[in-house]
Amino acid sequence: MVFQGFTSYCQISNNANYSSLIGVWNVLSKVEVKKSGGQIIDQEKELYKPDEKSFEFTSDGTVIITQDFGKHSEKLPARVEGKNLFIGKFKKNKIPYLIRYEGSELKLAKTETKVKKGQTIEQTEQVVLGKK
Repeated sequence: MVFQGFTSYCQISNNANYSSLIGVWNVLSKVEVKKSGGQIIDQEKELYKPDEKSFEFTSDGTVIITQDFGKHSEKLPARVEGKNLFIGKFKKNKIPYLIRYEGSELKLAKTETKVKKGQTIEQTEQVVLGKK
């Protein structure tokens, strides 16, 4: 299973700081899993070609997310608090990505819970990046 061990992944303590993110990272893959009642109800996995999608963390506290081999880009504020990465405008109760370095890869993961039509849906997203 793709997310086997995800709980332990989220509990791993590391001392991430923003300066360690600075630079360009190619997105290697993205996995989204939706669960309800402990059962997987939807799962999507995307694999990316080199330079198809990237995150550039700048020294001024922003991230430039580039897609479609440079055709589209978006500049957003980014900040690190402990092992949490916040991307985008500040919102109360915003769910951060948990940061984990594994060799030359950067792994970002977050889980959000929503209630739809009385059903609790847990959506987990993991993005794997490689330093360019």
